[in-house]
Amino acid sequence: PGVIDDQVHFREPGLTQKATIETESKAAIAGGITSFIEMPNTNPQTTTIEKLEEKFAIAAKTSSANYSFMFGGTNDNLNEILKLDANQAAGLKLFLGSSTGNMLVDDPEVLKNIFKNTNLRISVHCEDETTIKNNLQAHIEKYGDDIPISQHPIIRSEEACYLSSSKAIELAKETGA
Repeated sequence: PGVIDDQVHFREPGLTQKATIETESKAAIAGGITSFIEMPNTNPQTTTIEKLEEKFAIAAKTSSANYSFMFGGTNDNLNEILKLDANQAAGLKLFLGSSTGNMLVDDPEVLKNIFKNTNLRISVHCEDETTIKNNLQAHIEKYGDDIPISQHPIIRSEEACYLSSSKAIELAKETGA
């Protein structure tokens, strides 16, 4: 028996100077992880079916572990999301608060459409963008550009997580997702 790690960042393609599917899958196995699911915030991002297929092709040649990949949602790739079959990806990763790259999904109509029409499992990075921006602005006013790292959990606060999680739950209930 082995463990499934459902949120890895192996950085391939694009940042292979940091890690590759080959090296990280070997490291995972050494630690008892036999299966992994990689997140879509690589460079380039996994937000098109073409990029998803490229990752699967790399893993087929180089991975020592079982694998799958999350597909990334954006405000602009709804058509790609709706083309995907549930067997083509481990699921759909949605960032409701800005995190990395251009993966923020904050358009209410896009979100509703995704929740209502996709057959993919949805995994949500829950942080309320407005709350984060307001908290960040208050900290910039207090500290300037040198905000102490200790303020990170205050900027990306419990309230930001709660508000965003509540929104995701409400969307799921409203759309039957």
